[in-house]
Amino acid sequence: MEFDLKPFVRALREKDTKKAREWLEQTKGRVDSNDEFGRGYLLALKGIVAALEAGGELSVVKRVVNGEYKQEQIEGLVKSARERLSRKFRPKDEQGFDTAWVEVLQGLFGEKV
Repeated sequence: MEFDLKPFVRALREKDTKKAREWLEQTKGRVDSNDEFGRGYLLALKGIVAALEAGGELSVVKRVVNGEYKQEQIEGLVKSARERLSRKFRPKDEQGFDTAWVEVLQGLFGEKV
């Protein structure tokens, strides 16, 4: 299943966790409860929103959204997630989780990562 992350990413850029949460609520109804990949994907997105709502200054996602990470650091996050994705026999939910992170970072920073 593919998701149109543009509204979600836009909400993150604007630091509008309410809109991001609303998008999640609308989207989660489209994910089959037996779809492990989709559940992992949504879990990552929920975690991203929760981290922003919690306001922890050391949160990776908060620091990314606030522009505190350099391009090389963002590229490192994406590379790390892609390396995990390339490992054989990874559970589907973990693949979904890492895919969500890669797609959110790409949405925030374009194809530069």
